[in-house]
Amino acid sequence: MFLFIRKKQKKHIIKSEIILLYLYNFIIRFYILIAKLLSFWNQKAKSWIDGRGFIFQKVLVKKKENAKVYWFHCASVGEFEQAMPLIELYKKQYASLSILITFYSPSGFEYAQRKYPDEWISYLPFDIKSDIAQFIDTVQPDKVFIVKYEFWYHLLDTLSERKIPTYLVSGIFRKEQIFFKWYGSFFRKILSGFTHFFVQDENSKQLLNSIQFENVTIIGDTRFDRVVELKKTNFYDKKLNSFFKNQPIFIAGSIWESDIPIINKIIMTLPKGWKIILVPHEISNFPYQKIKLPFIKYSKIEQEEIDERVVCVDAVGILSKIYRYARFAYVGGGFGKGIHNLLEPAVYGIPVLIGPKHQKFIEAKKLIEMGVAFEINLKNTENIISNHILNEQALNTISNSITNLLSNNSNLSSKMIVLIEKNEKKEN
Repeated sequence: MFLFIRKKQKKHIIKSEIILLYLYNFIIRFYILIAKLLSFWNQKAKSWIDGRGFIFQKVLVKKKENAKVYWFHCASVGEFEQAMPLIELYKKQYASLSILITFYSPSGFEYAQRKYPDEWISYLPFDIKSDIAQFIDTVQPDKVFIVKYEFWYHLLDTLSERKIPTYLVSGIFRKEQIFFKWYGSFFRKILSGFTHFFVQDENSKQLLNSIQFENVTIIGDTRFDRVVELKKTNFYDKKLNSFFKNQPIFIAGSIWESDIPIINKIIMTLPKGWKIILVPHEISNFPYQKIKLPFIKYSKIEQEEIDERVVCVDAVGILSKIYRYARFAYVGGGFGKGIHNLLEPAVYGIPVLIGPKHQKFIEAKKLIEMGVAFEINLKNTENIISNHILNEQALNTISNSITNLLSNNSNLSSKMIVLIEKNEKKEN
């Protein structure tokens, strides 16, 4: 009797999963249809659709004959920054290796193409079973690395069917995710496509263990490797050096319109001897006129003597480098959808201010607990600036804390590669 009930339950689960798969396929195709309609007047949607046109022919052009292929998939720019340390190490280790980098979003794809024009870069096909199978047949990857969170059913299912080693890099899981709900069996099956999970924290490991995934290692955030390398890179900017001339600098990076009220509050609270550098996330759409002080755009700086206290950087690709000039920084997005990269400024041993939308970012939680990052609002601005920015003793404490943090999170990508290769030798 008990066996009969078990069989009935199993049939019910299988039937429900089939229904969910049909629903999943319908949603994917419906989403594509909506994107195609939006593409007639929305540039992002147009890039998202057009980028996937003739995708199999495009990806074949840069494929090296008889070379091993390691495929890295990133949702967007942030995940690409996490992948870069691994990519660079593998390139040094295996000169003949062919590395493919795919993206879900146009912003990640376009950023990578600008920064690394010689790399093998592509969009990820739509998650339609036949398209994914054709893409994998074309690329023929030997290993696949999916960064942080990109859980596509047909992608992971096909990789698993083909027995292609697939690793999650710098993964983060939260109890609110559908994998950990009582009705999440279909979505838990997606995770079965991973050979191993390299996660950022103990909480993620425990959550995966709770749904019977034991192939989990806490490795941390590989962006630490990335920002340390960026810090070591020599950088000199003549325009900005002529602007600040040894005066203290406040930099607000990756900012949106929603960040402007708090930025204006910070600017008006700082002593007059301070200079300010503002770097919008989207240069062309930023409402510069809402900044309270007179400013000059970076592209317009021609003379050595600059009267303005504020420079708005309308250039792409230099933010991570210019943080080295800052006495403290504000990272945008916290009054909108969520904060951007905190580690880029923090690596320079400076305080970092953020808005309230940071709960999904464990690096924010860690830096706040350490007294390195501070959640700022219109009411506490003066207190934060007085106690943490204009206080030399506090600045020294913050710098020492970051030094310790970096020493405890060094060479994470190297450790990951060692673990992967050690595990593969065991299996062989």
